[in-house]
Amino acid sequence: MRLRLMILAVLVLTLSASCSNAGSLDASLNKAKTEGRIVMLELGSVGCIPCEQMKPVMAKLSDTYRGKIDVIFIDVKKDHDAAQRYGVYMIPVQVFLKSGKEFHRHVGFYPYEEIAAMLKKTGI
Repeated sequence: MRLRLMILAVLVLTLSASCSNAGSLDASLNKAKTEGRIVMLELGSVGCIPCEQMKPVMAKLSDTYRGKIDVIFIDVKKDHDAAQRYGVYMIPVQVFLKSGKEFHRHVGFYPYEEIAAMLKKTGI
């Protein structure tokens, strides 16, 4: 009986953490949408080598395109719902959204220069 209660408690905590992450992501996406910013979702995981290589790229994008792009990292090992929502089958995946709609996707390491060129083509 005690083991069942412990398992139930763990499940409830896991589900509530997952829901709060989804709520936080949705709030960030809605805010960017209403303020007219593009969102780059970096779906990956801590410890994944290409995901770790994306960290300086994300930092440079955030700095260079401040006020125009929101860069959001999602750890798919912790947020399974986001992985399913965005159809992640490999990591890292970069999903670019404008007005809440996906307009570009890339799988794997994505160099800053290539992202900047893609953004320039979209008018940013």
